[in-house]
Amino acid sequence: MEGVIDALTRDLLTQQAGFDWAVTEFVRVVDARLPPRVFYKHCPELSAGSVATPSGVPVHLQLLGSDPVALASNAQQALSLGAISIDLNFGCPAKLVNRHDGGASLLRQPDRVYRAVKAVAEALDGEIPVTAKIRLGFSDRRLAVACAQATEAGGAAQLVVHGRTRDEGYRPPAHWEWIGKVRHQVSIPVVANGDIWTLEDYWKARTLSDCEDVMLGRSALSDPWLAARIRHWQRTGERLPDTTWTMRANVLKRYADLQRRQLPDRVVVSLVKQWLAQMRQGNSEANQHFHRLKRLTDLDTLLNNLIPSTSLCCEPA
Repeated sequence: MEGVIDALTRDLLTQQAGFDWAVTEFVRVVDARLPPRVFYKHCPELSAGSVATPSGVPVHLQLLGSDPVALASNAQQALSLGAISIDLNFGCPAKLVNRHDGGASLLRQPDRVYRAVKAVAEALDGEIPVTAKIRLGFSDRRLAVACAQATEAGGAAQLVVHGRTRDEGYRPPAHWEWIGKVRHQVSIPVVANGDIWTLEDYWKARTLSDCEDVMLGRSALSDPWLAARIRHWQRTGERLPDTTWTMRANVLKRYADLQRRQLPDRVVVSLVKQWLAQMRQGNSEANQHFHRLKRLTDLDTLLNNLIPSTSLCCEPA
C-alpha cells in the first residue's frame, strides 16, 4: 500500500466504524539507523502521543528491509519515538523492492525471515509486539508454511497472510484455503488478506482460511464503508446499503481539501486520481466516473465534476 495509505487516508477511512487497527506505509530500512524525521513522516501519529488516528484507531509502524541488524536498530528507534507495535513487511511484490532484497524476496529463504524477526523481537525485548506480513511464497507455495513458522519462531505475535505468491501479484483469485493451511501449522493468530471486496468475500475468506480476523487493503480504498458494513453485519446480521458513488465522491472531496492545505494542487490532483483508480476496482459505476474524470488536470474542475450535476442519486442517511 505504498503511496496510498498516508495519515490523511488513515484518518478518513477510520472515521467509519469497523477498523481495529491500521498499519503505516513501510519505512524502508537499508543499512543505517534512520533519523526521527523519517518515522514522523510515515507515521505522524507518533507526534500525537497516542499513536492512533483522530478516531482512536491504533496505528502500527511497518518496517521493510532484509538486514537484521539494521531492522533491529530502527525498531529500537521507533520504540524510542513512541511506536506501539512494529510490523515487518515480507509481502511487498514490487519489482523495485524485490530487486533491492526487500519485501517478498525474503520468502525464498525462510531462515532469513526468521533472522529478521528474531533480531527485531530481541531488540524490542517484549516492550511492544512484533508482527509480520507474508505472502504464500515467491514463485510458488512450497515454502508458505515454513515462512509462517519462521515468523513465529522468530518471535512474531501475529501474522498476516496475503493469499497469493509474489509472482501472482494481485491477479485473482486469492487462495484463502492456503491461508488455512498456514493457519493450522502455527499457534500465533493469523489474519487473512487478499480479494475481500464484499460481505460475501469476507465470509468466504473467513470460512476457507479458518481465520477469525481479516485485513482490508485495496478494498478499503475501493469502498471506504466496507469495514463498517462488515462490522454491522457481524453485530446484527443485517446488511447496510451498498456504498453509492456520491458517498465515494464526498470522501475524495474531503481528502482533497485536507491535502491541498499542505501540497500543491497539481500533486493533489494526482493523489485524488490515484484513489479514484482504486475505487474503480470491482465497481462498474466508479469505473465509469474514472474514465469520465481521468483527463482533468485542474483540481477545482476535477472536484466540481466528481458528482455530475445531472445526478439524481442520493446518499443514504
